[in-house]
Amino acid sequence: MEKYNQIVINEDPSFTEVWHEGYVKVDGERHYFWLINPKGVDPRGNEYAPEVRWFFARVPREVRVMYNSIIEAFKQTQKDDSANSARDLKSL
Repeated sequence: MEKYNQIVINEDPSFTEVWHEGYVKVDGERHYFWLINPKGVDPRGNEYAPEVRWFFARVPREVRVMYNSIIEAFKQTQKDDSANSARDLKSL
């Protein structure tokens, strides 16, 4: 009896990602990353989580553990940008 697997891929994209480049500087050396920010929400209204991907495979452990700090710093800049935009709108 043959067993079949099925692969299904939706034609319409589920969400869009915005990629930001950045780096962590440790002992004068820069370790570059992409911060991937998915836009939109899932069918239940949940926001997708940002993700960090390193440019290169060889990144020291003490840099890799900064993953959550990088995401939190990004979220803070997003909040700051929103607040600045709201302030700018009020001044018009």
